[in-house]
Amino acid sequence: MGLARADSTDVNGYIRPAFQATFRPTGVPEDQQNVGMTGSLAGLIFEGSPAKHWSFRTHMRVGADAIGVLTSVSTVDTDNDGSVDGVVASRSAAIGQILREASVTYSPFSELAIRAGRLPVPFTSQAQASDTALLFSERAGPGRLFQAADDLGALLAVNLDERVTTSLGVFNGDGMGVDASSVRGAMYMGRLDLHPLGSMDFDESRPQEQEFRFGLGGGVIWHAYTVFDSAGYDNIFVGDLRASGSVRLAWAGLSASAEVLYRLQRDDLTDRPLEASGAFGQFGWRSAIGLEPMFRFGRLIEDETFAPRTTQWVETGMNYYPGQRSEDPNAVRFTLQYTGENRITEQENAHGVVALIQLVWQ
Repeated sequence: MGLARADSTDVNGYIRPAFQATFRPTGVPEDQQNVGMTGSLAGLIFEGSPAKHWSFRTHMRVGADAIGVLTSVSTVDTDNDGSVDGVVASRSAAIGQILREASVTYSPFSELAIRAGRLPVPFTSQAQASDTALLFSERAGPGRLFQAADDLGALLAVNLDERVTTSLGVFNGDGMGVDASSVRGAMYMGRLDLHPLGSMDFDESRPQEQEFRFGLGGGVIWHAYTVFDSAGYDNIFVGDLRASGSVRLAWAGLSASAEVLYRLQRDDLTDRPLEASGAFGQFGWRSAIGLEPMFRFGRLIEDETFAPRTTQWVETGMNYYPGQRSEDPNAVRFTLQYTGENRITEQENAHGVVALIQLVWQ
C-alpha cells in the first residue's frame, strides 16, 4: 500500500448488509435454524501522511453480531429459610471489538516500511486480503482455527521490486485466543511472498484486464507463553506453532488460490500435543458483464493426535458487479452464496445461504 501525499487525509468506507440463513437438521433444537442479518458489516477507514516518510491508518468496523456480557450475579432464597437455593445471572448484548487497525508507518524509502499499533496479522495470504476484496462473503472455514486475529505489535516489511515481500513481526499474542490477564509471552511471526512475474495484490476478485500473475507464499507463527495462577506464580508453559503455505494465480478475470495450514501446540503440564491441519482451494471468474461464478472447498482435521474431528465445507455462488465497465468496478457488488458444512466425525450437516450487498466508497 503506497503512502498518501504529505498533509493529506483520505476517508473511505464500506457498508455490507447481509442476510444469512443456516439450517442444521440434526442439531439440537436451539441450533437447527438461525436466520437474520448476522453477517452485516460497516467500516470507516482514515489514512494519510502528515509528514514525509510517515503515514497512519485507522480502520473501525461494526458488525451485527453482538457478544453476551455478564452484567450481574445474585443469589436466590426461594423458601425464605436463610439458605441459598440458587444463583441468578443477568446478561446483556454488547458490541464486540470495533477497532480493526490503528497503526503508524515509517517508510524511509519505498522498499522498507515499519508499522506499529493494532494490526492485522499477515500470517496467511487470505489474511492479507481486505474485508471488501474477498471472493466469498467470509474467509474460508479452515482458516479460523489457525489465523491470529488483529493484535497489538510491530511489523517490519521489505518489498523488493514488487516481486519479493517479507514481513517480520512481534505481537502481544492477545489475538491467539488466550486470556491476556494471566498470560505472559510474545508472539513472533514471519511471512514470505514471491511474485515472479511482477506485482500482485491480495485481492481475491480480479477485473478482466488483469495480466497473468502467480504467487507463492508461506508464513509461520511462534507463540511461547507462560500461564500464571491466581497468586501470580507460573503454572503452565505453552508453545504454539502455526505454519501456512499458499499458491495464487490471476489472469483475465480468473482468480484461483489454495492454502494449507498446520498447528502444533504443547504444554508442560499434560505434555499432550494439540495438532491440527487444514486446507482450502477456491476459484472465481469475473466475466466482461460483471458476473462471477465461484467455488470453494475446505477441509479441517482438529485434535489429530488423540480425538480427530474432521469437517468439510463446500461453497458455491455468484457475485455480480454492475459497474464492471466503470472507473471503479468494485464499488457495488451483489453476492448470492451457498455453504454446505459436513461435520464428518459428529455426523452433522449444515446448509447456509447468504445474500449480500456491498457498497465501497472513497
